[in-house]
Amino acid sequence: MPKTRVRLSLYERGIAEALVSHYRYTPHEARELVVEYIAVIRKLSGYEQCLHYAELLHRARESGYAPSAWLQRIIEIEGGEARDRGIGAEQQEYLQSR
Repeated sequence: MPKTRVRLSLYERGIAEALVSHYRYTPHEARELVVEYIAVIRKLSGYEQCLHYAELLHRARESGYAPSAWLQRIIEIEGGEARDRGIGAEQQEYLQSR
């Protein structure tokens, strides 16, 4: 059964290019790494420079940090942010306790 081919955005291709130019991946290896972590990259939404994400992907591969573990961590953080009532609520509690 043939693999589904992922179409990389210009930004995602930039990450692959940064892996090639800064971390000595071959173009094929860089593309495969970006595809492996594509869900993470797309979840993080591309606010940083391509080189920043290239470094993160390289470090994740070097340390054996799986895309699924990274996604799970992002989901946990987002869940905490959704429950956070904000600094205003904390200030109000503090002022009432004085």
